[in-house]
Formats: sequence, structure tokens, C-alpha cells
Amino acid sequence: MKKESLKQKFKRFLNDISNNIDLNATWWKKLKIFLDFLWERYRYNTELIDYIQYRFYYKKRQEREQFITHGKLVKIIKICNDPEGRNIFDQKPLFNKYFKSYLGRQWIDMSNTNKEKAKEFVFSQKNLFAKCPNGMFGKGIELIKTCEIEDYDEFYKKGLEKKLLFEEVLTQHPELAAFNNTSINSLRIVTLVCADDSVKIMAAVLRLGRKGKIADNFHHYGIAALIDIDTGIVYTVGVDREWKRYVKHPDSGKAIVGFTIPNWYEIIKVVEQAAKVVPEVRYVGWDVTIKNDGSIVLIEGNPGADPDVTQIEDQIGKWPLYEPLLKKIKELHI
Repeated sequence: MKKESLKQKFKRFLNDISNNIDLNATWWKKLKIFLDFLWERYRYNTELIDYIQYRFYYKKRQEREQFITHGKLVKIIKICNDPEGRNIFDQKPLFNKYFKSYLGRQWIDMSNTNKEKAKEFVFSQKNLFAKCPNGMFGKGIELIKTCEIEDYDEFYKKGLEKKLLFEEVLTQHPELAAFNNTSINSLRIVTLVCADDSVKIMAAVLRLGRKGKIADNFHHYGIAALIDIDTGIVYTVGVDREWKRYVKHPDSGKAIVGFTIPNWYEIIKVVEQAAKVVPEVRYVGWDVTIKNDGSIVLIEGNPGADPDVTQIEDQIGKWPLYEPLLKKIKELHI
């Protein structure tokens, strides 16, 4: 991809102002916003996406400081997560090995099996998810209908070349499927292993896919809404990547606000246990779902979990929740 020029960046910034801040902004107002962002970028390491999605133009300095922006996320990761331990989460085959008791599904690593075993597994399934080993943001995922595989030799060759991971497609809990049945609708639960080795749930998000989409990821145009950690009840409207807000799911009409997550306290128990499997990685955003039999399974863990889906819905910064805990963790290394 060709690198964006300064002129192109400036043009994109002006478009973002029109699309996300003020459609009728004068050139004087655009200049004020631009200068405000430049200061925010220079002084506080705030990215443009932070400035736009957290509506910083309308917030005073004190309120802006409450948000986990790019610079603060980097700080969280540096304090909490050992780079070598992160590799377990960044590589899907490694993650599946370390967390096999939490997966609740069959899977196979094409780069670590022979042709016949792979064939036996592939054709034992009606559908499969093909995943790139280091895919992020819901990208690098493809739904495979095994009945449509015409040339297995070619299929195997491509899977081997791309080092794909094939996973059984889960059948989700009917209450989650009622929102959208083309994607596995999941929960993002963010955990932090504190200095005293206790696990604290920092945030919880319901993530819903749109009709026809196979992923519910926010970056895949899914919908996100905040869950009350104490009760498991969704307490905000859903928000998508274009900042549209939904009281009900736009495709199914199922109410988002007030929805109670099934088996909530069991979910909390599972992520608290999982958070201690790799102790050198303290900060993780877990993608979790509920199978049709009610069991709780992990989809993946994200050691660089973007805080956007935990702050956009209610427009309340979550940095004050982290700061005192990070200070104590940091003291462990002194």
C-alpha cells in the first residue's frame, strides 16, 4: 500500500471533521480543530481516531485525560505484558495449545499435520472457519463450506502455504443467535492481573454481528454495547464503527439495552481462570461466547486489546480505573 502523503492526511482530517464533528464547519472552525488536534497529538500522543471517536473537540482537558488513548494503551501493554508471553496470544496455534481446555471446539493446524489427517478432519465438518495464524480485528477469517471443496489437493496446498488454522464452527446459545445467526456473537471481557495476583474485570462488552457477516468484530462493522460487570445486564445502546447508535439490533429487532447475558457469573469465573494461564501477560481482552449447551468457550485472547469498544458507547474514559492498579504493578519491577 502506498504511503499517505501529508496533503492526503490533511484532506482526510478535513473529511473527518465534516463527517464526524460538524458538517457545516467554517474554515476558521476547521483550523481551530486542526490546531487542537495537533497539540493533543504532540503533547499527549493522541491519535486522530482517538480524537474523533471520543469527541475530544467537545471535551475539556480534564475530561480528555480520563480516556485511554493510544499513548496510554502503549503504557498499559509495556507495564503489564511481557513480549515473549504476548507471542502465545498473537499466534493462534499457540493460543489454542495453551488454552485447549477452554476452547470447546475441534481444530487443526495445517502446518503441523499430515495430508490425510487434515482431510479426515476437514470432511468430518459441514462448515469450518479458516483463520490466518496472526489475524487481527476479525480479519483473515473465512467460512468454508466443505461440500464446496472440489479439489482437496489444491485446498490442502493453499492451507499449508498460508499456515491456516481450521476450526469447528460453534453453535451458539439461542439467545445470542437471536440477534444475528450468521456470526458468532461474542463478549469482550477485559481482565487485569493485579500486583497481588488477583484478577480484576476492567470492562465487559456485548458484540453483535450484522446480517450476512461472519464476524461480530467492531472493526468488521459489528455493534458493541457495554455490560454491567456486577449484573451481566447490557446498560448502553449499541454503537457501530460509523458511530450509529441502536436500542435494538437493526436486522433482527431484538432489544440490546436491558439484555441479560446468559450464564454471566460462569463467564466471569472462566475468564478469571484463563487470566492466570500465562502469568507474564497481565492485560488481556478475552473474546468469549456461549455454546448452545450453555458452556462457556474462549474464541481468543488479545494482549493489546483496543480500549475503544469500552469507552465509545458511554463516552466515559476508563483510565482512572487502570492508573492506580498500574502503579502497583510497576512497583513490582523496581
